[in-house]
Amino acid sequence: MNIKKKIIPRLEIKSGNLIKGIRMEGLRVVSKDLKSYIKKYIKMGVKEIFVEDIVASLFNRSIDFETIKLISSHVNIPLSYAGGIKSIQDIHKLFKNGVDKIYINSSLKNDFKLLNEASNIYGSQSVGVLIQTRRIFNNWYIFFESGRIFSNIKTKEWISRSELNEAGEMIICSIMHDGTVNGPDLELIKFINDLDIKIPVIYSGGLRDLSDVKQSIKKNINSVAIAHALHFNKFE
Repeated sequence: MNIKKKIIPRLEIKSGNLIKGIRMEGLRVVSKDLKSYIKKYIKMGVKEIFVEDIVASLFNRSIDFETIKLISSHVNIPLSYAGGIKSIQDIHKLFKNGVDKIYINSSLKNDFKLLNEASNIYGSQSVGVLIQTRRIFNNWYIFFESGRIFSNIKTKEWISRSELNEAGEMIICSIMHDGTVNGPDLELIKFINDLDIKIPVIYSGGLRDLSDVKQSIKKNINSVAIAHALHFNKFE
């Protein structure tokens, strides 16, 4: 197995800029030149690029289709996207602007209708869920809007409901390890691998190097999404 093929660069964007925070807080601009980072990661030989507008739902912003179109024009590999997706019309426009796969998060907090409908129209291989989670006492819980909104929904239940409503894949982000570059959330990884999950899982949060990637990809976890360590050339 070529472990580098399991790495998906995660580009968090805001107003056309590449940004990054720690634990989804304190967002700062990494670069105003998204193109250079896209070229860098394509040169690395990655299989996919994941773009997330991390503040779209938080600030109730419309999707930045102009930036999505710019990114897709420089990408010759699959492009996935999450952030501010509220309707089938949004999803249709994303696909029209070069996105190959979408992940829904905050729009599911009331019901799973959008996920189910999108999977039925476009196929579950093109539609997934983005999960932001953290442990509180002895249970893992779901958060929305960049980890700001506590749902009181247990992550295990949310994963099951996502599968039942035709999610084809899920990205699971550790809120407490996001942007820390202190290593993966091993407790969360164990939690994921102890579940009976039938669809592919991508883990994200705290990854530093190839050793962390190898440690993370086990059983249910097929790939990892990495931001900080790649952006700041800390990945070895």
